[in-house]
Order: sequence, then C-alpha cells, then structure tokens
Amino acid sequence: MKKSLIVMGVLMTPLAAHAELSAGQECDACFKQNKDIPAACNCLSAEKDRSGKKLDALITETVKRIKANNINPFNDKEENTETAGDVYSKRFLEAQKSWKEYRDRLCLAVATELDEDAYDSSRL
Repeated sequence: MKKSLIVMGVLMTPLAAHAELSAGQECDACFKQNKDIPAACNCLSAEKDRSGKKLDALITETVKRIKANNINPFNDKEENTETAGDVYSKRFLEAQKSWKEYRDRLCLAVATELDEDAYDSSRL
C-alpha cells in the first residue's frame, strides 16, 4: 500500500506542476472578461506584452541604480577605466538575458505539454 501511494505521488507531480504553470490571475481575468477563446487569448497576449514592458523598465531602472551606487573604480584600482557599477551592471544584464531565455524555453515546454499549438516565436 505504501509503495502504491509513493508511485501515485510521483505520477501526479507533473500534473501539479502543470496546474501551477498554466493558471493564474491573468488567465482567469482574461477568460472571465472574454466569452470566446480567441479574444481571451488576445487578452493574455496583451497582458504578456504589458508585463514584459514593466519588467524591462524595472531592469533599466535597476541598472541606473547599480551605476549610481557603485562609482568607485572596478576592484578599487585607479588604473581601471570602468567603475564597479559598469562591471556589475554588465553582469546583471547578462544574468537577466540568460533568465529571459530560460523563461522562454520553459514556457514553450509547458505549452508543448499542454498540447497547445506551440511554436518558437524567436524563429519567426
């Protein structure tokens, strides 16, 4: 009996993860506001675009703060032409780029799991 419960738990884990990744406030609101599926999908697409713009604005503001708060030469060596903020902001932006790529790949994977007509928009 104990083995059966463990096996069922392992088999149900992907379903639980799928439910968390494919639902949310935005999804619920768009489908409540729009009676037909294409309109709801357009609503979700607009929400995604708005969210992306907010994220990009936040990243831009963060880079400004990083540079403003780290004005010393990199590694406190006067001969360096870059400030600590310059180096920090470059590394921060590289990390953000990697995270966005990861996020896009994960979203594509989830769409595939949902058996949606998923496509890689970066290849269009």
